[in-house]
Amino acid sequence: MAVTFLQDETFESYSVRLSPFFKMKRENGIIEVRVHTHDGEALFGLEMHRAFAQMFRAVGADRQNEVMILTGTGDYWVRSVNKENSGEHGADAGHAPPFADFIYDTFHIDGTKIVEELIWNVNIPVIGAVNGPGFHAETVFLADITLCTPDTTFVEPHFTIGLVPGDGNYLILQELIGLKRANKAMFLGQPITAQQALEWGLVTDVVPREDLLDRAWAIARYFMQRPREVRALTTNVARQRWKNLFTREFAMHLSHEITAALIRPVSIEAQEEAVTGRSGYFEAT
Repeated sequence: MAVTFLQDETFESYSVRLSPFFKMKRENGIIEVRVHTHDGEALFGLEMHRAFAQMFRAVGADRQNEVMILTGTGDYWVRSVNKENSGEHGADAGHAPPFADFIYDTFHIDGTKIVEELIWNVNIPVIGAVNGPGFHAETVFLADITLCTPDTTFVEPHFTIGLVPGDGNYLILQELIGLKRANKAMFLGQPITAQQALEWGLVTDVVPREDLLDRAWAIARYFMQRPREVRALTTNVARQRWKNLFTREFAMHLSHEITAALIRPVSIEAQEEAVTGRSGYFEAT
């Protein structure tokens, strides 16, 4: 009896399936993934949160993808919260699950998978091209190379809105910029500028907006000059510290965030005010 390989999902299939949240194109093994909402600046919500993990899983499973570029749309990495799908009990209030189930699915499962799929399953170099200010930047921080525009600012808003910082963003800040700087960004809610991000090692380079994607594609083509197996195995070496860190500490961070959310849910209004900078930040007098 002949043994055959099962067919993987094609680029044509998953690029269409994921198109409500990501616009994709691929040239000579380089896949560009652009996050969006209605083809405009991205608005973060529970559905997009889940879609990130689904996207990483699909991209990582396709062996024709050799280098990945992850970027946003317009002038913001993520502009604000999408009120249509970030309600306290999910997108469809008329069919909302029990709150404990909602927290388990959206915080625990989705929160775990968004990181796991990128670190462990996307076994190709990833270039993050951050096109402006935003939050939920843990995915581009975990990229092997991270570029950003001069006007980019990064925020860690969890504590500001009354949550424990458990989704991995604060853990990444601790690793890359040091404990005291990470604590200032987290406890006081003060944004990190592009220049600070560069000086502290949070990003690889600051690039003018008009040159951002050209630079990302140039780096991707440089990667493509190396043998395929060298690219993949080198990526595994480069990711090992992230794998060790998240294996050791991520579950503790995330479980504390879930516990806080179960005890004291946070309103969508508080989330929007925090991530857009309208309230909550400490300012020295």
